[in-house]
Amino acid sequence: MRVLFGLFLLGGLSRTLLAQGPLDGYLKGKGVLDVVPSLSFNSAGRFFGADGQTYEEGFRGHTLALFAEYGLGQRLDVVATAAYVLTAAQSGLQDGGFHLKYRPLYQPMGRAGHLGLLLGVGASFPLVRYDIVAAGALGQRAVTAPFRLIAQWDTPLGLFFNLTGGYHWRLDRLAEADIAAVRRLRPAFLPTQPSDFYTFLVRTGFPAARYYVDVWAEYQHTPGGSDYTPGVPDLPQAYGVSFTQIGGTAYYSESGRLGFLFSGAYLLRGRNTAQMLRLTAGIVMRWGG
Repeated sequence: MRVLFGLFLLGGLSRTLLAQGPLDGYLKGKGVLDVVPSLSFNSAGRFFGADGQTYEEGFRGHTLALFAEYGLGQRLDVVATAAYVLTAAQSGLQDGGFHLKYRPLYQPMGRAGHLGLLLGVGASFPLVRYDIVAAGALGQRAVTAPFRLIAQWDTPLGLFFNLTGGYHWRLDRLAEADIAAVRRLRPAFLPTQPSDFYTFLVRTGFPAARYYVDVWAEYQHTPGGSDYTPGVPDLPQAYGVSFTQIGGTAYYSESGRLGFLFSGAYLLRGRNTAQMLRLTAGIVMRWGG
């Protein structure tokens, strides 16, 4: 069971690639392609349940991730993500996604810099139909349709401030076969369907010719969903996940065509999630422009 709930958190963290989430406040420009393979080390010592309860549910594992962003035009980018989870219990493809990022406004503010407004839509989904009932499950098997509103102030000094809000519709529903599998162990099981959730992100950073650094904090809240109870057979797919986490990113490139990134994140508190520490290293490759 310890492996199961650590891996369950990875379903929420597979979106964490360059910073938090697949969409930032910048556009690549028409014809520019960035491809970023990365490796993350994930470790947790305990699991947060409902109402502030904590459980000793340790976890260690790795995630191979692939991120790609392409400029379809001066105001429109397409983003694709994929993740592969490696643990002592089980390894395999986990979740992926496709997203569009559009900037309808980039307003000059004189000596105050520029204010940009971006809209993001897309879908996140399991890349394979992995088992969510057995211990060692690779994720939550969530299918989501997120909408994000991104506001970014680019100051004349280069420093930026970013606010991102998102609403995520859960489109997946519990499978009858999964419900039946739980009821064989727990006849009185009454399933709860997955619940929509929302996110709020604050980020600040500094991009320069050869490097980029940022720090961020993110809050996710799920108003519904079921809750983890130790020793009780259940479906993690329906758990309502809420958390607060912090992190940062550092990137360096000599040529602008090939660069290296390092990032980290730490989950401070939450509901139905592990207190995860993530450390990531990746390579950024650019074509076009």
